[in-house]
Amino acid sequence: MGLVMNISIIDDHKILSELLKLSLSEFDFIKSVNLYSEPEKLFAHLDIFPPDILITDMLMPDITGIDIIKACRKTKSKSNLKIIVLSTVKDVNLIKNSFGEGANAYLCKDASVAELIDAINTISKDENAIYVGESLKNILVEFQLFEKGKVHLSPREKELLSHVCQGETVKEIADKLDLSINTIQSYMKQLMRKMQVNRTPDLILKAIKQGLFFPNQIH
Repeated sequence: MGLVMNISIIDDHKILSELLKLSLSEFDFIKSVNLYSEPEKLFAHLDIFPPDILITDMLMPDITGIDIIKACRKTKSKSNLKIIVLSTVKDVNLIKNSFGEGANAYLCKDASVAELIDAINTISKDENAIYVGESLKNILVEFQLFEKGKVHLSPREKELLSHVCQGETVKEIADKLDLSINTIQSYMKQLMRKMQVNRTPDLILKAIKQGLFFPNQIH
C-alpha cells in the first residue's frame, strides 16, 4: 500500500473491537490501532493521536455513527481523515446519510478483514473515492430501482404534506404557514396531482407507503 497508517475504532462492543484490532495489527502498513467505546475520549484524542482511518459503528448507546461523522467533519476533511462505517445496520437511508455527511465507506460487520483492507486501500487512493460493502450492493440497487417510481417533492410540498398527514385542516395549515387559504388550496391541488391521488386519505396512505411520512412523527 505504500503508507503507514494509524487507525481508531469506536464501538461499544469491546470484544469485537479487540478482535478487529488483532486482525488489523497483523498488517505491516498499520502502525497502530486505538480503541474507543466513549465518543468524548475519541474526540479529545483526534488531534493528540490523529488517525488516518476512523472505523465507527452506527448504533451506540448515546450516539450514532452519523453523529460521529458530523462531529469529525467539522474539523477533519476527507483528505485528513477517512471514515469507515462498520455496522450491522443495512438501512438504505442511513447508508445514504452516512455518505452524505462525509463517510468514505460503509460495510457490514459480516465483511471479511480482507474486504475491510480492500476498502481502506480504495478510499486511501482518492479523497473522493467511496466504498460500499459487497453485501450491501444488491440492497442499494433495489432501492435505486424503487426510487425511479418515487415522487420527489419540493421543501414547501413536503412541509404541506406533513401538516396534512397530521390531520390539520386547510385553515390550520394556512395559519401556521402564514399563507392564505386560497394559496394552501392551490398547493393542495398541485400536491394531489403530483402524488396522483384525488382524496386526502389516499394522499396520506401514499405518503406513508413512499416513506414521505411516518405515523410516529405525530406528537
